Amino acid sequence: MPAERYGFLQAAGARLRYACWNVPGTGKTKGTVVLLPGRGEFIEKYATEVVGELLGRGYCVYALDWRGQGLSDRALADRGKGHIDNFSTYMADLQLFLDKVVAPAAPRPILALCHSMGAHIMMRVLAENGSGPLSAGVLCSPMTALKREALLRSVLTFMPEVPAMEERYLFGTGPFLLFAREFSANFVTHDERRYLFTDRWFQADPRLTLGGPTLGWGRQAVRSMTAAVAPGYLERIELPLVLISAGEDPLIESGNHDAVAARLRHGEHFTIAGAKHEVMMETDELRALFWEAFDRLAKSVLGQ
Repeated sequence: MPAERYGFLQAAGARLRYACWNVPGTGKTKGTVVLLPGRGEFIEKYATEVVGELLGRGYCVYALDWRGQGLSDRALADRGKGHIDNFSTYMADLQLFLDKVVAPAAPRPILALCHSMGAHIMMRVLAENGSGPLSAGVLCSPMTALKREALLRSVLTFMPEVPAMEERYLFGTGPFLLFAREFSANFVTHDERRYLFTDRWFQADPRLTLGGPTLGWGRQAVRSMTAAVAPGYLERIELPLVLISAGEDPLIESGNHDAVAARLRHGEHFTIAGAKHEVMMETDELRALFWEAFDRLAKSVLGQ
């Protein structure tokens, strides 16, 4: 579903791409959803289906391509490498998007819908900068810890923090290869049709592709996750949040999501048993559980 408006926001050292959709026709606008994807994702992936479902519920949608992915500027000359200097850069980008694009124009109330890395960055912004224009949030598979994080931390202790090393692909990853995206080996969904949505976008516009993360991205991710669970940090968040865990997530260590939600002032935790990492891209039956949780939050927190 094409957006009514695409634009670029000038951030520090990069242009950030965003998109905005209005509720079609004469439908009543209930508010706005700020949609933030995970690492390696892009606006069009959610425009394929999720945006339409939100518009059908009466919500305008504002979405962002994180720097280094989608059609936002990439950090390195090799645009296939997923790299970041510090997660505080992502946080500043999100705050700029909320301040300059969302807050001035988005119909209220505003609900955040964030996946994985996007959910992590949102939590840190809420903890450090406050709720801003947001009224509530749904965090899907939030990146609070990684399955292989202990191994990653061990490797990082032996790697010098210099550009020549930081800009190398993280061990076990490499450049994007479309033929390597076999459905039978995927970590994110049980639904082959939805898995192939992404491949079709990659074929239509190869600029959307992204390879593995760099060693530097991994180092900064570990540091950011450590900061996010420091004593007293999560307790700063005042926004009502629902954390949705994927019961069969092979990427995110969702075992700590219940403890994370318990530390929030207004937190709720819900697990979708049987779901892999990308809950919003799962089978119809599993997605129905996600939408039930979303609609419940809208009704209880937003009064809709």
